[in-house]
Amino acid sequence: MKLLIGQILPYITVTLFTLGILYRLGRWAGARIVHNITLSPWLQTNGQVAVRIGSEAFLFRNLFRFDKALWAGALLMHFALLNVLGGHIVGFGFLGEQFALIPGLGITPELSRELSDLLGSIMGIALFVGLLYLLIRRFTLEKVKLVTKPSDNLWLIYLLVLVGIGNIMRFIPAFHIEYEMVFDYIAALIMFQPVVHMEILNSGFFLAHYLLVQVLLIVFPFSKLMHLFGMFAERYIVNRVYHDPAPGLPNVDVAAARKAGLGVPAGDAAEEGV
Repeated sequence: MKLLIGQILPYITVTLFTLGILYRLGRWAGARIVHNITLSPWLQTNGQVAVRIGSEAFLFRNLFRFDKALWAGALLMHFALLNVLGGHIVGFGFLGEQFALIPGLGITPELSRELSDLLGSIMGIALFVGLLYLLIRRFTLEKVKLVTKPSDNLWLIYLLVLVGIGNIMRFIPAFHIEYEMVFDYIAALIMFQPVVHMEILNSGFFLAHYLLVQVLLIVFPFSKLMHLFGMFAERYIVNRVYHDPAPGLPNVDVAAARKAGLGVPAGDAAEEGV
């Protein structure tokens, strides 16, 4: 089991995750937008488009307008998730001493580790609470139950188990994993060195947490979790600068439309309908 989860599966996971993401993004990028579905009022510049997409991606602008309770829960969950992911990368990469590297603060490596542990604990709890809130909504609100699929609940339960195991390792000293253990393990994988003998793989909680993460990454490109990337594509389609006629619209004389200044972009892209 240690050989499969700790040594073999990580390489399979990275390969399938990377190829899956590239495949999905490639399909989206190659799709033609043959009709204008830009939402009114139309944005006039690419800068305005970037601001609108940013407000939707990071502040959930539309969600705030229509369902403030869901907005609060979703914002909490996604904010905590972003910090947990960043904390894993930065914390393990710098052995928890990342705050000591910030000039002018006078933070010692020991204090940095304490701050890293504290922030990780807070965000781990916040992420669990946010996921639990979203799951409870799906079981208690009738209007939400009507549009909920079994897979929606299963994904939330899956993430709750994954985060719960992570919190157990953080809050129960007997199951705690030190920064150095993870750093050495990841470094060995990158260098294609054997890792089955490492102490970190003797932890059942770590193996369970690690397996759940890898399964999540493998199915990620082919699940609704891909909305992490799909949201940007969808918001660009509905919020991009308006062109009339739409590039790629069938039966449109592109040359004549461009000459008349009707918004068809110059170049081969317009003629190919991209």
